[in-house]
Amino acid sequence: MSAPALPEEGHSDGLVTMMKTAVRALVLACAAPGETGPERVERMTGFSRGAISRWCGDNYRDLPPLDVVFQLESRIGKPIVSRMLASLTGHEVRPVEDRDGTQVTDLMAGVLRSTGSHARFVAKAAEAMEDDKITPGEAKELLSKILKHQQDMAEIAKLLALKAGV
Repeated sequence: MSAPALPEEGHSDGLVTMMKTAVRALVLACAAPGETGPERVERMTGFSRGAISRWCGDNYRDLPPLDVVFQLESRIGKPIVSRMLASLTGHEVRPVEDRDGTQVTDLMAGVLRSTGSHARFVAKAAEAMEDDKITPGEAKELLSKILKHQQDMAEIAKLLALKAGV
């Protein structure tokens, strides 16, 4: 299990970025033939297009209510936000049929993991550079974060190669 990704107090920008990324992915995943994701979310939840736009926009800290996240994830059968939240404590959300150890081929989970590892690296790098110097300990920690991100990206590359038949 990976280390928890929850930020230290006062350093929540990476967390907000991760949450916004997951919410955007959830809204886009709600698209259906003849409807964009935001249109379908508006129809399913009753929230205005403006509210949905604020949930997805980086300029706002607004997020959808928890019951809306549950409703959308249940309707489309994809625990996009739930996976991101689980990853914050070093856990994974997997379909029941994958618990036997078979390879998880969910590209969205890989993208969310990659987004999370990138956000954790950026947050840790910003913290390390606050005093305009990086100690050897900070450099080692940053190196481990970037290596984790590279592993996450390599996993996405493997999944895409499988999809492409390469």
